[in-house]
Amino acid sequence: MDQALLDQVHRARLSDKTWQARQSDLRQYGYWCQAQGIDPARATDADLCLWMTHMACDGRPNRLVYQPRTRQSSLVSGPPLSVRSIRRRLSTLKWWMAQQGRQPNPASSTLVQDHLSGIVRLLPSRPKRAKGLGSDPMADLMASMEEREFIDLRDKTLLAVGFAGALRVSDLASLKVEDIRLYPNGANLGFETRKRRSEFSQVPIVAGSDPQRCPVALLRRYLAYLSDHSGPLFRRANRNRQPLCKPLHPTSVARIIMKRAQEIGLASSHGGISGHSLRRGFIDSALLKGAPISEVMKISGHRDPKTLMLYLDDLGHFEQHPGQGLY
Repeated sequence: MDQALLDQVHRARLSDKTWQARQSDLRQYGYWCQAQGIDPARATDADLCLWMTHMACDGRPNRLVYQPRTRQSSLVSGPPLSVRSIRRRLSTLKWWMAQQGRQPNPASSTLVQDHLSGIVRLLPSRPKRAKGLGSDPMADLMASMEEREFIDLRDKTLLAVGFAGALRVSDLASLKVEDIRLYPNGANLGFETRKRRSEFSQVPIVAGSDPQRCPVALLRRYLAYLSDHSGPLFRRANRNRQPLCKPLHPTSVARIIMKRAQEIGLASSHGGISGHSLRRGFIDSALLKGAPISEVMKISGHRDPKTLMLYLDDLGHFEQHPGQGLY
């Protein structure tokens, strides 16, 4: 019993998403070693340099693809991974080799670090960011959606709440009915944990004037449909398109956002609309409207203004440009 409690506390030091990412990284590394005839536990720093090179080159075995039918993952060739992804996988491997007692740790060697520096210089440094669903396209999207059945109401509420709270897909998937507090002019959304936050936190959303778009009005109608006082807020549906007691997975939330955006002609993924578009759309729209950065940070949960400013679209760089009026 004590060992089980120790394991539970040990695992709780990192989020479930971090553990899942580590498992995915190690599976990719294991499959790559198998394809190269290398013992994963005995790989040298030279082997790791080749592994990183394959991740950074086009047409090399560098990523895992999950097959839902077979429930198996396979190593496939594809475009280069981003520097951020390569760094994360190397960090995971460094942690894993330390757990295996490798001394010295090949993933920490000077050769590997120097090779990573070369990869960083060769790969494009431009970050990949999702396209934001701003207030105007959100108005078009909400106007196109009806509320004929549970799935329609669920998706419409999900989009409205996700935008109004600048929420991530993981936030939307983790919301619970009992953590929603409704008020005449807004609502508070409670979270046990959020990204990089292990304590309970709340996100306020303000009511709107249009009941067809207002996230608070939609929440009221949606909660009345569920008629439950606890459990996940955004739920899966059965074959009859009625709500189950199981929450939507974050991946499913992202698919709903992209699917609904496609219905009004917006491109999804690969530089288009993605699961992050609601969050970015709110931040972009609020900053372009002139909302104070400090107030936007209260909603988005950012701690560093520099990170928040990365969300601002190119248009925002010209609104208060110091060159205004000089020529």
